[in-house]
Amino acid sequence: MNLLLAKRALGLLSLAVGVTAVAAPRRVTRFLGLTFDDQAMSAFGAREIASGAGLLSPVPPGPWFWMRAGGDLMDLAVLGRAIGRDNPRRKIAYAAFGAVAAIAVVDLAIAIQAARNRREERAAAA
Repeated sequence: MNLLLAKRALGLLSLAVGVTAVAAPRRVTRFLGLTFDDQAMSAFGAREIASGAGLLSPVPPGPWFWMRAGGDLMDLAVLGRAIGRDNPRRKIAYAAFGAVAAIAVVDLAIAIQAARNRREERAAAA
């Protein structure tokens, strides 16, 4: 995969998800059937905004890809709690878990590619 294209696409995705989580944390939490507070959801959103801004900046993207991959693991841990039987929104939480798991695989593959090909990573710093 072209790192420059991945950098831009994942940067924009991170910003969109992050702004949503920061602007409407209670709605996101309720939508997924989660039980933690608005500040926690806002913190997850801030992490997404930071990784998105990093990916869209003119620097090598490697560390930002790893930040996304690590963030995906945090998201999966939280969503794993949301798929319990006591969550009336369990089906939505399962869908979100699956989507984040798929994105995590992509993020990890791209982070590994950037680490293995430093020349392409430097070229993506445009």
